[in-house]
Amino acid sequence: MNNSPVPVTDLIPTLADLFRHQGRDDIVELLEAAHARFDETDYDNWNGGTSTWALRLEVPVGIFASVEFHLSQIESDVSAKLNHWDRQFSNDHFGEVTISPISAGSAPAGHRMAPSEVDVRRLWTDGRFRLFLSHVSKHRVAVSRLKDALWLCGIDAFVAHEDIEPSLEWQREIELALRSMHALASLITPDFHDSKWTDQEVGWALGRDITVVPVRLGADPYGLVGKFQGVTGTLPSPDELASRIAVILIANRQTAGEMRRALLNSFASASSPAMAVVLHRLVMRLVNASEEERQAIWKACENSHVNEAKGVVPAIYATFGKPPAPQLQNVESDIPF
Repeated sequence: MNNSPVPVTDLIPTLADLFRHQGRDDIVELLEAAHARFDETDYDNWNGGTSTWALRLEVPVGIFASVEFHLSQIESDVSAKLNHWDRQFSNDHFGEVTISPISAGSAPAGHRMAPSEVDVRRLWTDGRFRLFLSHVSKHRVAVSRLKDALWLCGIDAFVAHEDIEPSLEWQREIELALRSMHALASLITPDFHDSKWTDQEVGWALGRDITVVPVRLGADPYGLVGKFQGVTGTLPSPDELASRIAVILIANRQTAGEMRRALLNSFASASSPAMAVVLHRLVMRLVNASEEERQAIWKACENSHVNEAKGVVPAIYATFGKPPAPQLQNVESDIPF
């Protein structure tokens, strides 16, 4: 039997990233948890030998159960993506995709499961942008204040080091957060490189092709992180620093989609006028807002806290226009003659 033209270990991470950029978190979770292989389902001697390959995805029972009712559609969506590789190999064709359940006890040795839905809900707040904060533990008090400031910007921040030497249980939580984050911010203090954890966390993000935001806090980024657009600030000014990080995430093409959704969700559910003020400054940056986003922004203005925040609603209307007046029913058209 021939070998498949694309190693499955290379294919699956690329597929997962494609679906991640398109907001298909359900498929990303499935792919990252799957034990994948190619099976050769047909072979023909024509033109030096032509093979047809099927992609087999075995996933944990919990994930399979969550997608079972739309399994055919997911298999079709993944199969459609394989066309990008199909065109590269004239003698190989990628055919069907099948997804089947596998118990945790049957998973291959060393296979790392993706975070479950329960894990994700425990680690992150639904509807917010997931930002992993990589930092040296001695600064954890100041970083905790930054976490609070980021919350006001629609960002749920995972503070990586609550202890100088994380316990085995906490190390697992860190790994789960790294596997489910939307982006990572490296808080580069002069002692950043002294930690044995921070470089590993940044390397994990780079390996997953996840956006890394270098935050210059008295030191410059080094290595591969130096190529990314970053921000400068100080930990004693967490509100200003949080806003700068949020602006970068809005502008970054890779994180813009998730950040815009999180921003609008948070604006609509603002829990105080002060929070509404912070969020509206970021919402005002969505100058190319789609019609759907405009509708969400206008709907958010009905929130009592947004409405009470001084100057917020007038500024929103000045930027995005006023919502269209409700259409009145033409009563006369209903009168029979």
